[in-house]
Amino acid sequence: MEELRSRGVEATLPIVIVGHIDHGKSTLIGRLLYDTDSLPSDIMEEIEQGMKESGKPAEFAYIIDHLEEERMEKMTIDTAQSFFKTDKRHYAIIDTPGHMEFIKSMITGTSQAETAILIVSALEGMEEQTKRHAYILGMLGLKQVILAINKMDMVNYSHDRFEELKSKLLSFLHSLEIKPNYAIPISARLGDNIARAGGNMRWYNGPTIFEALDKLETKEDPVAKPLRFPIQDTYISDQKKILVGRVLSGKVQRGDEVVILP
Repeated sequence: MEELRSRGVEATLPIVIVGHIDHGKSTLIGRLLYDTDSLPSDIMEEIEQGMKESGKPAEFAYIIDHLEEERMEKMTIDTAQSFFKTDKRHYAIIDTPGHMEFIKSMITGTSQAETAILIVSALEGMEEQTKRHAYILGMLGLKQVILAINKMDMVNYSHDRFEELKSKLLSFLHSLEIKPNYAIPISARLGDNIARAGGNMRWYNGPTIFEALDKLETKEDPVAKPLRFPIQDTYISDQKKILVGRVLSGKVQRGDEVVILP
């Protein structure tokens, strides 16, 4: 995110998209980029050509899942960063892998964010990685969270299903001391409640994803916040264990006592 600020963009808000595999993270990011005209034409042409050759309909997820092996496996294996802007500010969005094998990449991506969108499929509901990712959000101290209940088109835009799932998710998140700013029913694939409101969910009168994002705040001075130091690796030197990582917030000096989680 520092590269954006170094170019004089002061109000950049880094956001991370997290959730269980195949619940729609990459599709949501593709939709965000598409709805803000942030996609280079050559990339769109490449994606459309790939979809034509594969014989499958175009999917926004392929905008982010750019590695060939990912396309074969339908799985995001790396953290990817993309950028878009609204009338209010610039955003840097981070896509993280939902599969348990790549949890380290998920932590790395999340540690760079100031805001999170936790995406949950209305069809499958809360799953293992939903809970794991939520725990990591709480552990890293992210206070600005948007709960996006996706694939509403797959449950016939059911208001009852949305309320049922929202209640379960909020109860679980509150147990982790996470209090989402908004809970929004969406269809990332079709664009419902992303940039435009209404559509097939006229029973919902809250903000769209874009409106909710624009209401959030950019972060305070990171030095004034509690210490956050994601451990990327460990080494042994002279029979001592060395922890390698980056200080994302707070400060640390020789002699300080720290708590390592989980």
